[in-house]
Amino acid sequence: MRGLRAALRISRRTAWRSKGRSALILAMLALPVAVITFTLTAFATLYDMPPSQYPLGRADAVVQGAREWSGLSQNAWGETDSLEAGTKTTPYAQAEIAGLIPGSRLIPTSQQFLRYLAPGGYEMGYVRQVDLRDPMSQDTFRLVRGRLPAAPGEAVVSTRLDEQIRPGVTLLATEERRPLRVVGVALFAPARPEIVVFPGSLPDSTFGPADPQQVTHGWLVDAPRPLSWPDVRRLNARGLVVRSRAVVDSASRETRFNLKIDSSTLPALPWTGIALLQVVLAAGPAFAVGRRRRAREFALVAAQGGSPAQLRLIALADGLLFGVAGATAGAVIGVAAVPLAMPGLELWAETLVDSFTVPWISVALVAALGVAAGVLAALAPAVGAGRTDAAAVLSGRRERRRDRAGRPLLGAVLVVAGLTATAVSARHGIHLIAASALLTQLGLVALVPALVRAVGRAAARLPLPLRFAVRDAVRNRGRTVPAVAAVMTTVVVLTATGVALRASAISPLPFLRDLPQGPVGSLQISAADLTPQLWDRVRAAVVRELPAGVPLVEGRALATKTGVPLGVALPKPAKSENQGVFFMEGRSGGLLAGDESLLRYVLGREDPEAVAALRAGKAVVLNPSAVRKGRIRADVMRQDARPLNTPETISLPAVGVRPTGQGWARVVVAPEAAEKTGYVTVTTLLAVNPADYRMSQASADRIAAAVEAITPHAMVRLETPPGPVDDSVVLLVLAAAAAVLVLGMAFVATALAAAEARPDLETMAAVGAAPRTKRAVVAGQALVIALLGTTAGVLAGLPPGAAATRVPSGLYRPMMMVRPDGVPVIVHPRPPALLLTIPWPLIALLVVGLPLLAALGGAVFTRSRLPLPRRRVT
Repeated sequence: MRGLRAALRISRRTAWRSKGRSALILAMLALPVAVITFTLTAFATLYDMPPSQYPLGRADAVVQGAREWSGLSQNAWGETDSLEAGTKTTPYAQAEIAGLIPGSRLIPTSQQFLRYLAPGGYEMGYVRQVDLRDPMSQDTFRLVRGRLPAAPGEAVVSTRLDEQIRPGVTLLATEERRPLRVVGVALFAPARPEIVVFPGSLPDSTFGPADPQQVTHGWLVDAPRPLSWPDVRRLNARGLVVRSRAVVDSASRETRFNLKIDSSTLPALPWTGIALLQVVLAAGPAFAVGRRRRAREFALVAAQGGSPAQLRLIALADGLLFGVAGATAGAVIGVAAVPLAMPGLELWAETLVDSFTVPWISVALVAALGVAAGVLAALAPAVGAGRTDAAAVLSGRRERRRDRAGRPLLGAVLVVAGLTATAVSARHGIHLIAASALLTQLGLVALVPALVRAVGRAAARLPLPLRFAVRDAVRNRGRTVPAVAAVMTTVVVLTATGVALRASAISPLPFLRDLPQGPVGSLQISAADLTPQLWDRVRAAVVRELPAGVPLVEGRALATKTGVPLGVALPKPAKSENQGVFFMEGRSGGLLAGDESLLRYVLGREDPEAVAALRAGKAVVLNPSAVRKGRIRADVMRQDARPLNTPETISLPAVGVRPTGQGWARVVVAPEAAEKTGYVTVTTLLAVNPADYRMSQASADRIAAAVEAITPHAMVRLETPPGPVDDSVVLLVLAAAAAVLVLGMAFVATALAAAEARPDLETMAAVGAAPRTKRAVVAGQALVIALLGTTAGVLAGLPPGAAATRVPSGLYRPMMMVRPDGVPVIVHPRPPALLLTIPWPLIALLVVGLPLLAALGGAVFTRSRLPLPRRRVT
C-alpha cells in the first residue's frame, strides 16, 4: 500500500505538470460516464412513478371507496385486483370520509376519459375536475401560460394540446356540450390529464361509476398525521382504496435500494463492453505518449534500484488516478446536470417530475466501469514502462524494444470465433449479434499490430512524408495501435448501423414501408372525428382547387346517434396455427358507406351488378369468401371505451364482388342500409378518383395547406407510385457522426504523434528540409491512422450489419397478408441481398473521404516552420 501511495503521489505531480494532456485524458474518461449517468438519472426521474397513479401533490393521501368494497386488499401504491370495475356501488359522502379520518380536510377530485369538441374537431382524453388553487394540488402541475381556473366552466389544458388549443378557446364537453373556457396552459405530473376543470364544471354523472382501478371519484386528504400502513388496512376494511404518501415513500425507498439485478440488464452488457472498449482505445495513445515523456523519470527510478513491477505500478497509477478522477467528475456532472436540465426535460417529456431520483446502483456501476477503463487504457503503457532501458534513456539514445507483432494467433482465433458467432446469432437477436461483434473486435485489436507491421513493409516505395509516417507508426506501435483500433471500433458500429438501416429501408416486407392508401394518382382527405361544419369547410377548400365538374368521392363510417365514430371489426380470414397474419388496411379500409362513386373508386371500375346490389340495400364485399349465406357479419366497438346501448354485432345482406387489381375497402354499403342497423353515418373520407381527374403535386400542396388551416386532425395524401428508396437523411446522420468521431480521434492521435516525432522533425530541419515537409509528414501520419482504422472497421462492420438484417427471423417466413379489400395473399418475403443493403456512399466516405479529410486537417492546422534542433551542453 505504501508503494501505491507513492506511485499515486508521483502520478499526481506529473499530471499537474502536463495540464494539457491531463485535461485531454480526463475529458475522454469523464465524458462517456457523464453522458450515461445523465441519461440513466433523467429516465429514472422522469419515469419513476407509474403513469396510472393519481399524483398526491402536497396531500397526505388520495382516497376513494364505496360500502360494497368493504374488506378489499391493496398494495402500497393503492392498486387492487380484488375488485372489478363496473359493479353497482354506493359511494361514501365527503362527510363520511372525514369521519373515518378524524381531523382531516378533504377536497373532491374526479377523472375520466371523455370526448370533447375543440375548434379543430373532436378530441378524446382524460379530463380531471379538481381545484388547482388548493394547497393540496400544488406540485401536481406547473402553470406555463395564463392563469388557473377560478370558477365553474373554466379549464386549463396540457402542454400537449398547446399547439391546437390556446387560452381563450371554448371547448364543449360531454354529450350535453357543456362549455369549458380555456384560461391557461399547464404541465402536469404523471397520470397527466389533457384538461383540468374547476369543481362544478361537469356533473358527477359525467365521470361514471366508481372504479377501483382509477380515481373516477375521490378525495385529496390533508390528515393531521401521516397515514401509516395500519391506517390503510383499517380504511380498506371499510371499503376505501388509499394511496398514502407515507406508505408510498417507504415502499419506494425499499424498491429503490434493492440491489437485485434483473435479468433484463443482461442484453445491455455487450453494448457496455463496446463502449468500454472504445474509451480504452481512445485514451490509450495519451497514456502511451505520457509514458514516453516520462521515460527519463522511469529510467531514474530504475537506476536507483526500482524493479520492473514498481515501474509498472507507477504507470498504472496514472490510469487509476485519471480513472477515479474522470469517473467521479463524470458521475457528478451527469447527476448534477439533471436538475439543471429538468425544466427542458419536463417540457420534452410533457410531464411534471414528482421527485428527483438518482439510480445510485447504476451510477456506481457506470463509475466503476469508468475507473476500469482508465486502468485498462494504462495497462499497455505500464507493461512498456516495466521494460525501460535505463542506460539508453539516460544517455539520450533510443530504447531498443523487442519488435512485437501483438497476438496474431489469438487475434485470428477470436476473429474466426466472432464471425462464426455472428452467423449463428443472426436469427436470435440484436444483442447476441452485438456480443459476437465485440468478440470480433477484440480479435481485430489483437491483429492490429501485425497489420501495422505488414503495412510498414510496403512503405519503401512511398514518397518521403508517407514513408516517414508509416515507419513512425511501425516504430511506435504502442501509440499507433490503440489509435487505429479506436477508429476501427467506431467505424464497425457505424458500418453495421448503416447496413441494417438501409436493409430496413429497402425491405420487401410491406408493413415496414409506407402502405398505399388508394389507387395511384388519387387524393384522399381522411379524418376520424370532425364536425359536419368542419367537413363542409374542408370540402369547400378541395372543390376550389378542382376543375368544374370533377366529382368528389365521399366515404362515411358508422357512428352512434350522438355522432361518436365506431370501430368495425370484420371477419378474419382462416389461417394455419403457426402462420402470421398482417392486415394492410389503411385509413380508407374497413367498412365504408357511400354511393356509386365510392363503389367505383373502391372497385377501380364500373360494375352495373355491384351498383344494383348497392341500390338494393346490400353490402358489396370485396372478398367474396367472407360472405356467409348471403350475409356479412361485423362487430361494432365504441372507440371511447364506454359501453354501447345497442347490440354489438350487425348483420347485412351482402354480395361478393372482386375488385380490379386491389380494392380500397373491405365492404361498401349504402348509408340508408347502414342506418337500418340502428346507427348513423358520419364522413371520414373525401377522395378524388384518378379516373376522373389526376391531381398535380402543386394542387395537392395547396389543398393540404388550406385543410391544415381549418383543422389539424385531417390528413391530406396524394398517392404516388413508389419511387427509389431515399435514405439520405440516415446517411447524413451517420456521416456526421463518422466525421465527428473518426476525425476527432484521428486528430488527437496525430497531435500526439507529431509531438513525439519532434526530434525527427528537428533533424529534418537541420539537414535542410523544406518548410512544407512538416505539414506533409503530419498529414501522412493522420492519413495512415485514419485509413488503416476505417478500412479495417468497414470490413469488420459488414458481417454484423448483414446479420442484423436477418434478425427478425419470423418475419421472413411465409405469412398471410390481408389487403385493404380483405383478400388474403400468401407472401414469401426474403431478406434483401447484401450488395443492395450496403450504403456505398457511406462506405466511400469512411474509406476515402475521411482519411483524406484527416490528412487535409493535419496539414492545415500544422505550422509549416520546422523547429531548429536544440544544442546539448556537455
